[in-house]
Amino acid sequence: MSIENNAQMRQFIQLWMMSGGMVLATVKEILDDGRQIEMPEMMGRDFKAEIIELSNSFSEIVSRFK
Repeated sequence: MSIENNAQMRQFIQLWMMSGGMVLATVKEILDDGRQIEMPEMMGRDFKAEIIELSNSFSEIVSRFK
């Protein structure tokens, strides 16, 4: 695999190569479960907003793949 992007993209790909399969499997299990998800409240954090931002950003990254 050749990655000709910046250091952040290389780091992201390395992290995904190490853990991506596990993350994807976990996400599929959550989807298969079908229940509503209650996120714990944490001072100064909005997990739902963070996940939405991650989703939007990830979609943008994927759209740039050749």
